[in-house]
Amino acid sequence: MPSTASLDEPTSLRRQPRLGRALFALALGIAVGVLTSLLQKYLDYPWLALVNAASPWLTTAFVAGALQSRLPTAMVVGIAATMLQVVAYYVTADLRGFGVSMTYVVLWSLCAVVGGPIFGAAGHAWRRAAPAGVGAALLVAAYASEAVVAYHFRLGYSATAWLFGAIALLLAVGLGRHRSQYPALARWLLPAFIAGVAGHVAVGLVLA
Repeated sequence: MPSTASLDEPTSLRRQPRLGRALFALALGIAVGVLTSLLQKYLDYPWLALVNAASPWLTTAFVAGALQSRLPTAMVVGIAATMLQVVAYYVTADLRGFGVSMTYVVLWSLCAVVGGPIFGAAGHAWRRAAPAGVGAALLVAAYASEAVVAYHFRLGYSATAWLFGAIALLLAVGLGRHRSQYPALARWLLPAFIAGVAGHVAVGLVLA
């Protein structure tokens, strides 16, 4: 007789070995870190923000968590994926001949330690819709708050703010469709946005 935990897992997750899902999530973190460094050479604003912002990296943790069948694993894999992004990014930057600031390494490592498990858990919550709306609201709010705080008010990059706002809207539409989470997402969106604003303000004060 299968365990209660296995019965609660989405069918698509039960078909995949847990170790394989975890390794794929970690590989995704490395790949995103490498591509972030490489693509910074070729992109310009507003598209450059996609490889020069916090929200896309947090999306990696969200995806990593969504792939896991258990919440503790989702949180651990979320923090591991974001830390690997930091390592892969700075190793790639160093190999490309760019100087590495230890201040930024420490800053983004701290962000990974905080954001990784939160957004790993958010991805897990979204996939299982338990609690409904919370996970999706956190990711949508990450982009929306970065659009408002970082790109509109702090940097004054209007085109980038609109781009991130559009991504937030698309995420709300796409993520909310899973298990009909739209009403719950709407209820959680304002608290998640306020938390996102607070986080971006804190990062902005450190970078100032």
